Amino acid sequence: MFAQNVTATRYYVAHQGGYIGEATVTIDQNQKVVSASFAEWQGPSGWAEYNSPDGKSLVDGAVVRVPDPLANPGHPNPQIRGYMFYVFNQKPDGTYIWSQYTPGQNGFSKPTRQYERDFEGLMSNPIRAEAYAKAARADTLVNVKIEGLTVRVGKKASETVRYGHMNKADARSNYMALGAATIDFFMANPTANYAAATLRQAKVSLREDRSVDANARVADYTAASDSVFVVADAVTGATYSDFPHYSLELQMAYKMAIAEQRVRFSR
Repeated sequence: MFAQNVTATRYYVAHQGGYIGEATVTIDQNQKVVSASFAEWQGPSGWAEYNSPDGKSLVDGAVVRVPDPLANPGHPNPQIRGYMFYVFNQKPDGTYIWSQYTPGQNGFSKPTRQYERDFEGLMSNPIRAEAYAKAARADTLVNVKIEGLTVRVGKKASETVRYGHMNKADARSNYMALGAATIDFFMANPTANYAAATLRQAKVSLREDRSVDANARVADYTAASDSVFVVADAVTGATYSDFPHYSLELQMAYKMAIAEQRVRFSR
């Protein structure tokens, strides 16, 4: 007899980059999915405090601090120990990247291999992704100013966020209102081969459902046909490429939950 309910969460880089995602699935003793959900937390570009002279944009040098169990674990400064720092870093071609910002003997420095030590690259480690997601939920992501090795904590992400569902002041901020349809489809088809999803042209018929999206307007949709994802023989109706990605992440969480039922892992 397996445990009645088991829950597992998968952490990952989401939305083709720039976001950290979490997919959570709960199964019963018969491995049936009883609940599933996913969430997204935007990266620093969505909440770092504007540092341009006019205060309206990000320029080279903005810094944020993120809880990270793998970062600076032995550092004597409690404002640095257990945290990762990311700096908005202008590259030679004029574009920007959020690079790791590392404390040295006398101050912080950008990495020599800055393009290999960027936010998204480091967040591909699920330990870091989990810490980031939990910090976003707990509102412990902060802007900082650094002088030498002195870290001065500024505004929280919730105070400087500009878009996405971290912006709790905006009732419309939940990312992808139609995500509920993805969840429903996954719960009914947890073992489908989502990696083999294909696109098919299909006639699209829409109706407004304000319980799903309070701002739903059929008139805003003008295309008579569109490409929708097909999984096995099921026409899902999903048109966004996040559908197969997020479904695969949910499926991985589903597999993790099954493993948790069958194997006693160390806690």
